Amino acid sequence: MTTETFIVGNREYTCVRMNAFAANKLFLRLQKVLVPVLGALVSQKGSIGDVDVKEAAMLLAEHLDEKIIDDIVFPLFAESRVYSVKDKRQIKNGTDVDLCFTTENLFDFYELIFLVAKYQFGPFIKSLASRFGGLVGGKTAEQ
Repeated sequence: MTTETFIVGNREYTCVRMNAFAANKLFLRLQKVLVPVLGALVSQKGSIGDVDVKEAAMLLAEHLDEKIIDDIVFPLFAESRVYSVKDKRQIKNGTDVDLCFTTENLFDFYELIFLVAKYQFGPFIKSLASRFGGLVGGKTAEQ
């Protein structure tokens, strides 16, 4: 199982690659939020690898609400086994967020959401873009 490490702020987090079935189920939910956000950023930057994490987190925060956090982000974190190394805690619900983040570093939570989503779905989105053209706002560049 592949493990990825992220440093956000001054803290270390890890996650694992999800299996394809779980990833597909979450992507079907996430695409309404993720594809337009990533499409807009990628169209500006040229590739998902060139997207600034803080800029992406800010844009993502503008498009999230409580339902998306509960129905998409927490299941994404649970399937990805997102883990705060400092807090020795898996992040999969609101209580975990309260124990791993404060109001001072809450924006780190949004950066972590972006990094986990990029890690899980970035290769898929790159593959889609290479097969069907660049994604912009949920549509291909040719549309």
